[in-house]
Parts: sequence; C-alpha cells; structure tokens
Amino acid sequence: MQRMAGESTAYYAPTALTGNRAAIEAMKTADLVIDLFGMYRGSEQEEILAAGTRIILVKEPPEVFMRLRPLESDRTRVLAAHARLGKAKTMHVQSAAGTDLKVALGEYPCLIQYGFADEPGRWDHCPSAFIAIWPTEGSAQGTVVLAPGDMILPFKTYVQTPIRLSIRDGYVREIAGGLDARYLRDYMESFRDPEGYAVSHLGWGLHERAQWTALGMYDKRQTNAMDARSFAGNFMFSTGPNAEGGGTRHTPCHLDIPMQDCSVTVDGEPMVLEGRLVVADQRSVG
Repeated sequence: MQRMAGESTAYYAPTALTGNRAAIEAMKTADLVIDLFGMYRGSEQEEILAAGTRIILVKEPPEVFMRLRPLESDRTRVLAAHARLGKAKTMHVQSAAGTDLKVALGEYPCLIQYGFADEPGRWDHCPSAFIAIWPTEGSAQGTVVLAPGDMILPFKTYVQTPIRLSIRDGYVREIAGGLDARYLRDYMESFRDPEGYAVSHLGWGLHERAQWTALGMYDKRQTNAMDARSFAGNFMFSTGPNAEGGGTRHTPCHLDIPMQDCSVTVDGEPMVLEGRLVVADQRSVG
C-alpha cells in the first residue's frame, strides 16, 4: 500500500535511509543524530543505536516544542512509572464507556519516552512523556470502546461516534459502530495485512503541560500529535508492529489511539483513575 497524505505519525515502513549504507555507517560514528523525518524503526535504526549513537526524533513545530520542552521532572515521572510497569505481570483497563481490556505482560520491555537521549544507544521522541509496554503475544482479551473525544492517529481527528473493538487472543477481531467505525475498518482493511490488527504497545501519558485539546488547534501537517500521545492520564491503545520492542511484527499498519477517562491498573495497583494520574510520584503537583 502506498502511504497516504498525512500518514507520517503512524506509518511504519522503510524510508529513503533503508539500504543507504554510506548514510547508515556515517550515523554509526556520530554521538547524536537528530532525526527530522522519521527513520524506520526497524533494522537501520536498530543498527545505528547498537553502535552507541543516540537518536532524537523531532517533528513538532517550534511552538509545541517550546511549550513541551523536556524537563528533568518529566524524566523523573516517566522513570517512576517505569519502576512499576517494567516489573508488572498484568494490566487491566476499564472505562465508563465500556472498555474492559486485560493483558499479560513480561515478554517484551517498556517503551519509555521523556524527550532526552541521555545515554549511549538511546532513542527518544522530543517532546514527549509517556510509558508503554508491548503485551505478551496472544494475551490481550476484552473490549476497547473509543468514545467521543478520543483521538485516532494517524487520522489526527477526534472520535465523534463510539467505536467498539472486540479483542480476542491478541488481535482486534471486530470493529463495530457508525461512521467512525466504518472509516477505521476500511482504513485498516486497505493494508491487506492481518498483523495490522494485533494489539501493540499500551500505556499512559505523563506530560502535565500537554493538552488533549491541542490537536484541534493545528492543521494536520503542522503537528506530529505529541500533545495527544503525552497528555497526563491518557490511556494509549495501539495496534500493529512490535519490532521496536524486540518482536517480529513489521506491519506498516500502525495506529496510536490516545483515550480519555480510562482507569489503568498494573498488578492490581491503580496508575490512572478515570483519566487522572493517581500515583504520587507520577505527578509533579497534588
């Protein structure tokens, strides 16, 4: 499938860097690479990071970058969340809209983003502050209901009509609802790739200066939607690839879906309650 306009936020596929050995070798000798176009998170990025090069992805406009510029306090909150999620064995997500999703954890590591590439071989996305993890293969079971106000990336739009995702054995098996559900269903079907329906990384936002309303203030080509991904207390549901976490799924069909008003528990301990951070060391105030 050819990439459609505006798809850069969530389309995972080879880029112009793929196979360019001269460029890859040059990056492997660098201390820091600032990525302004979004290299494929498959083999070439992994190879560059393995050489000890640090990579920072920056795709937001200056105003967003300045408003969400990374602070040490963001890093502290993300690492506090990682201390819990990184050793957890289960995650349970619920919402008044009808979400009830359970997954097992432990097969894959966490994805931690706080906007700094502060160690050799570290990749980060700047600006950002969130924690996520890829669930154990085949373990995701339940229902995810996307409610009005939730956001679907790469569409960069707010959900207007509820979408009900039925999940069994790690895959989305049914997409039900009105216009929004049909749009999502047809988009995913266009890839003709069953792996695009797999449940990918799951987590929550920790950035207290990010705003869920920000997406509506920008043209789609003006933002990479890091406000949406990072705002404190969101639940991030995603589908598609898991190669970045060490898996083998390289499907180009990838959705990031930041959701509001969800409750997230890990090993029975609440991390987010109805869209609000509830663990003290995840918050900078309160």
